[in-house]
Amino acid sequence: MMDQLTEVADIYRTEIIEAMEQQKKLPVTHDVRERRFRQAAMMVRNDWLRLLQSDQTGIVRFSFPGFPQPEAEIRLYNPRAACSVHGDKGCEHTTAAYFALYQRFASLSDWLAEWRHSATQSAAPSRAAEKTPEAWREVFGQLTGTFPSIGENVPFHMISSAVTLYRQQVREAEPLEQEWKPMFRLYAGLFGLSAITAGAPAGGFSIGYDRWQYGRLLDSLTDGIREELKLLSTSRRLFAADPFYQDLEDFIRTLVLSAENVQGRWLSVYREMWESLFNSAPARQRELETLRQMKDGDKEPPALRLMTAYLEMLSGETATELDAPLTDNSLPLFPSYLDLASTLAENGHPDEARNLLMSLVPQIGNYMESVSFLDQRTAAGRLADLCRDTEVPDETAADILFRCGSAAEAEYAEFLLSRGHYREWAAYHHLNRSSLERIERTGLKTMIDEAPMEAVFLLNVHVEEQIAQKSRQNYREAVRIMKKMKRAAKKAGRTEWWTGYVDALRRRHQRLRALMEELEKGGLLS
Repeated sequence: MMDQLTEVADIYRTEIIEAMEQQKKLPVTHDVRERRFRQAAMMVRNDWLRLLQSDQTGIVRFSFPGFPQPEAEIRLYNPRAACSVHGDKGCEHTTAAYFALYQRFASLSDWLAEWRHSATQSAAPSRAAEKTPEAWREVFGQLTGTFPSIGENVPFHMISSAVTLYRQQVREAEPLEQEWKPMFRLYAGLFGLSAITAGAPAGGFSIGYDRWQYGRLLDSLTDGIREELKLLSTSRRLFAADPFYQDLEDFIRTLVLSAENVQGRWLSVYREMWESLFNSAPARQRELETLRQMKDGDKEPPALRLMTAYLEMLSGETATELDAPLTDNSLPLFPSYLDLASTLAENGHPDEARNLLMSLVPQIGNYMESVSFLDQRTAAGRLADLCRDTEVPDETAADILFRCGSAAEAEYAEFLLSRGHYREWAAYHHLNRSSLERIERTGLKTMIDEAPMEAVFLLNVHVEEQIAQKSRQNYREAVRIMKKMKRAAKKAGRTEWWTGYVDALRRRHQRLRALMEELEKGGLLS
């Protein structure tokens, strides 16, 4: 195989030399390039590459040690290089593949020595040292440009390793002046969050642990951004930093409007930035005018409506378009709309909060179907709070909670019981075939006290279900439920009815000896 690799290297010598020159021009910092070349050279010299394929068509494949085992494929006729772990953005594995080919006809040591000498001679001051937004954007663009392409089934460790390297590079490029560090870290956080959300799968990760780890990483980056915003908002503003503040206004707006995934998280960053960092009236009014000019009917980004409402509220103006129905493409922003409605209610604008709440009603069912049950429960609880805080009519509140389905069973049951709608409470559980646990958890005790016979009829369904299982354990559970029914019948003054009920049940199931024994043990046949 190695002889065949030498043959391929001879055939495509020109293409390999050109590819090696391109390695010197990768869109990364000198430190990243140096580290990549060192790692690639170590792999080649230690003979860590295992040749998988090599043919005269110019396709060469290598595998490397590690988990998961990386594979690099070089197509010399295109040219193209891709890694199974890092994608096609360049990494130490694809570089090592080129190095392995190059050393078949030339000295790799001489090439590295020449590169280091030329790099030393032509090294320019780091762009990060320049205190301009353009220089910093260029630096962070280069650093995040090496992030792997994220597909639908990406393992989380690919993202984690890229973020770890990115954070290390940020620390190396950080300004020496203490007063500039918060601004630099803020830019680093925004670029980092943008890089790991841009290509993330919209449907989430297929492995639950990866999904949890990804959420933690998003929380970590968002918390870092908030921390730097807090430092900048509580410290003396540098006169030389004015261009950065002006750049941030456009930058954060662009990031939010262009975000395809986790839009709600970007909106929270946008909101916090305008609440803490840009708190002057002229700046907010300028941003508000910019947002209003961007409205373009059906083509406007889903987040634009929320951003405009946030700025109107911060500027002390009446929030507009809150009664417009929520569109399907705005469904991922449902929690952000709840955030805005809650903020409006807390700031003494119940009418505006109510209008916004009513605009969400038609999409409640669609949203509940698109998220996990945990997210459904969170939304249901917030909707119940909004119904209470905005004093919507009882019929409307009942409709909202009913649309939430089983996620709002506790809130809906509490609502019905608080309004004295005991028959509706029982009908709701009949309709949803609620388990006994759900019935007990959502107000059975109150029903026994206030509407005992409604509770009796509902519990009877579960008694029959337990008896139908025909096992002693189920018979014991049936007896436990019947004791609750007996207490409720006594509460309703229907003792004679209860006696007739037990007699009828005994006659119907008299051949079930184990059931009769459990009834007798429970004192229900006396």
